[in-house]
Amino acid sequence: MITRRFGNTADYLSVLGFGTAPIALSGYQDKQFVQSASESESIRALDAAIANGITFFDTAPAYANKIPTDGWSTDRAAERMLGSVLGRQRRDRLFVATKNMFDRMTPDGIRASLEASLRLLQTDYVDLFQVHGIIAQPFRGDTWREFATDEVLQTFLDLKKAGKCRYIGISGYREGGLCAALESGHFQAVMPQFNFFYRGAEWELVKLAEARGVAVLPMRPLTGRLLPDLLQKLDPQGVLRVDPYRLAMEYMLSFPCVSSLPVGMRTAREVEHNVRLVEELASLRGDAA
Repeated sequence: MITRRFGNTADYLSVLGFGTAPIALSGYQDKQFVQSASESESIRALDAAIANGITFFDTAPAYANKIPTDGWSTDRAAERMLGSVLGRQRRDRLFVATKNMFDRMTPDGIRASLEASLRLLQTDYVDLFQVHGIIAQPFRGDTWREFATDEVLQTFLDLKKAGKCRYIGISGYREGGLCAALESGHFQAVMPQFNFFYRGAEWELVKLAEARGVAVLPMRPLTGRLLPDLLQKLDPQGVLRVDPYRLAMEYMLSFPCVSSLPVGMRTAREVEHNVRLVEELASLRGDAA
C-alpha cells in the first residue's frame, strides 16, 4: 500500500484510509442500508482493509444509531465495530482517529467521550483526536472560537499531554473558520469537506495546510454518491466507461498535503476495488510504496 506523510510528523498513513461513517449509519447514502443487519459484512470489510495494507481508520461517536434516551446521542456502533477488529491486531501498525461527541463540548464531556471511545476501540490511546465540527454556524473565520473555546482547546491539549491521543485535529464545513483554526498553531490535522464537487478548500485551506505542515484528511473524498449519480444520469448506458471513484480519487491525490483518503466502504469487495484504484493511480504517478 502506498503511504504519505502525516503532515510534518514522522508518521506515514496509507493513502487509502477507511472512513467508518457508512458502516454505522443506517440509510446513509443508501436508504436500504441497515447497520444492525449488515454488521458482519461491515466487520469483514474492516478485516479486508487491514489485510490489504490500509493503516488509517477514521471514526467518531456520532457515526452510529441514534439513541437519545441513554444519556448519549448514539450507541457508538462505528467505534464498537472498529474496536472488535483492532483488538485482534498489532496496535502500533495502525493509525486510529476519532472525534469528540459533538454535543458534549465541556471539559468533562470531552474527557468522558474520549474515555468511552478508548474502551470501545480496545486501546489506551488514539493517534488523532479531532474536534467534531459538524455544527457549521460557528465556523466562520471570525467566530470559530465560539465553538472551539479556550476551555475546549485546553482540554484537547491536556489529553494529548496525558498520552490519551498523539495528535489533535479539527473538522468542519466552513473553510474560513478552519483556516483560522490552522493559523492558531494547535492542530496537526484538518478534515474539511473537500472533493471533486466541494472545492472551497482548494483556494486557501490546502495551501495553508501545506505551508504549516498540517495533514489534510478530506471529508467524503470520493463525493459520496454525487459523482456516480451524476455520471449515471449523463451516461446511463456506460458508453464513456468512466469509473467515477477513480476520477474522484485522482483529483484528491493531486494535492500533496492530503495525507490519506478516509473512504467509506461497506464491503470487502469495495475495499478491494478501491485498493486497485490506488495502486493503478500510484503506478501512473510514479509513487513509491
